[in-house]
Amino acid sequence: MKIGVFVSVIGGQKGFEKNVSGHIQVPLFSIQKLIDAGHEVHLITNAFSDERSVPFCMPDGVKVHYVIDARNRGGVLERTGHQRESINFFKLLKQVNAIKQICHAEQFDALHMFGYNRTAQLASGLKLLGLKTPLVMTMFAANLPKKLSVVAKYLWSKIDAVVTATKFVKSQLEARGLAVTQVRHGVIRDIASEHDGSSVEPKHRVLFWRDLTEKNGADVALEAYKALANDYPDVQFDLAVRQHWNEIKDVEAQIAPFSNVTLYRFPYSDGISISKLLFESICVIMPIRDISIDPQLVIAESLSLGVPVIATNQRSNPEFVIDGETGKLIPLDDNQSAIEALGDLLKHRDSTIKMGEDAKLFIEQNWNWERYVNEITDVYRQVSKTLK
Repeated sequence: MKIGVFVSVIGGQKGFEKNVSGHIQVPLFSIQKLIDAGHEVHLITNAFSDERSVPFCMPDGVKVHYVIDARNRGGVLERTGHQRESINFFKLLKQVNAIKQICHAEQFDALHMFGYNRTAQLASGLKLLGLKTPLVMTMFAANLPKKLSVVAKYLWSKIDAVVTATKFVKSQLEARGLAVTQVRHGVIRDIASEHDGSSVEPKHRVLFWRDLTEKNGADVALEAYKALANDYPDVQFDLAVRQHWNEIKDVEAQIAPFSNVTLYRFPYSDGISISKLLFESICVIMPIRDISIDPQLVIAESLSLGVPVIATNQRSNPEFVIDGETGKLIPLDDNQSAIEALGDLLKHRDSTIKMGEDAKLFIEQNWNWERYVNEITDVYRQVSKTLK
């Protein structure tokens, strides 16, 4: 089949090629897997300047069509422009026309768009304005009004097929009256292959690896570290983070009294990498408050390396962290539950290691790319057949 894939933005800040959002990783890796399966796939994306770079998961040799970006966007280290205020409607019209022209010229069997509400609105607009190509829309989240308006439902009904990876988003969209197909993708970042071959010590770490913000629950992880560090002097409690514009304050001062609590900032010092930290981790603690994408890839990636995860019991997290089997689920904003869950995993270390082995097998069986390619091509065939 010949497929066009639209991703709103792939260009990121230089130096952050391996630190890119899941909404970029998933479609780009999907392209690679579809190409590997023998399909012809083109990438349609918004143009970006030479000051930006492509991510690690950019498909090899894919044909790229650049269109104008109708939004004003910041980078990894800054954010400019409110969502509503950042749309330029003249540019938006040019973007729509450019995508339609590409689809007409290339004669795709399907156009597959990945994103959130605004990309879905763009997809609806394309169909409303005469796009003939069958259109599939993958939704990464369901941040929709509790009640869709009549106009919104009409626009969304123009999309030929709505797809999502998780049961949670599927149920949320279906509750708004939309027909949705669940197609689970695999893990994108092969962290094991990033290891430089240096020696790996026996598991002795607890790891938080995410931006150092309250949205990611860094403060909850930090409280758990401070509560348990003295009780487990043989354990290294680590925070591996990249720079962020809104990180919690005075972290260095808070961890100073604890010799076994360490803050690593990206780019990490010699001898330290995410792969090494994860290989040596007993467990990962990710008490995320604000989930940006379902599934949250940092959780799936940790589990795929055989490391159980402590995560908040919300949204799609329970589809990955099976409480007591692949990790521990805790309530939102609950420091004491985080302390108790982490303490339990450290107290019963042998069973925690076994939990990690079960987690790795769970991901391999349930979230893999071979199944994804088979199921998503079935969706393409169905919408293509329906419109013929």
